[in-house]
Amino acid sequence: MRRLNKPLAAFFSLLLIILPQRGVAETINVAVASNFAETLEQLAAVFEQQSEHSINLIRGSSGRHYGQIMSGAPFDVLLSADSLRTAQLEREGRISPDTRQVYAYGRLVLFSIKPLLNQSVKELLSDPALNRLATANSRLAPYGEAAMQVIDSLELNTALSRKLITGENIGQTFQFVASGNADLGLVALSQALASPITGFYKLVPDSLYRPIEQELVILKDSSAARGFVALILSEAGRQIITEAGYLTAITAVGN
Repeated sequence: MRRLNKPLAAFFSLLLIILPQRGVAETINVAVASNFAETLEQLAAVFEQQSEHSINLIRGSSGRHYGQIMSGAPFDVLLSADSLRTAQLEREGRISPDTRQVYAYGRLVLFSIKPLLNQSVKELLSDPALNRLATANSRLAPYGEAAMQVIDSLELNTALSRKLITGENIGQTFQFVASGNADLGLVALSQALASPITGFYKLVPDSLYRPIEQELVILKDSSAARGFVALILSEAGRQIITEAGYLTAITAVGN
């Protein structure tokens, strides 16, 4: 093979520096809270169409994801259903600096596959005919914690204590109701809107539970992770999120 003369070699070296370099295609592992999984699938599809990167989604409860991360799970991005776990990860130095931020505010509904009477949430939960109420595990799932806050705010702890069935995450909780194993469920509005089955829901007043601030963090920094987060927080991303039944920072202020 002939060697390039020094001036020509220097010229090609300069070209490699000044010409834009196409990024290397990456697959990033994104852990997502169960309530947001369907919405994130839409966002991932848009991202994959617009870039050379791909997304591998891992669904589960926020508490379960936190435990997996602490055990060394190779996640690049976490979209939690709360701010507790992301704050813990930040304190423990597990995230890329300054990447923790709210991407959505969750909304809670009372859901049933049977028509709901024109009654308040308290009246529906107090109905003697109610046999089973599904909630998510309050230790693992923020929506489960919010459900228990609702029950406490309505002073129905004693009345409902023997009627509760608990899912590990909000996805399993929704299935309890969809399958008829529970009469009612306290689930995410996004699930009720996305459900392929015919169902009925009533919004739970925001005053009955603390705001469900859903935060994201980048765990392993890369151009693909940064790009995906940028899409989620963009105007186009916010539109997808609000149409799915969430509030964003902008819509929450307007609300």
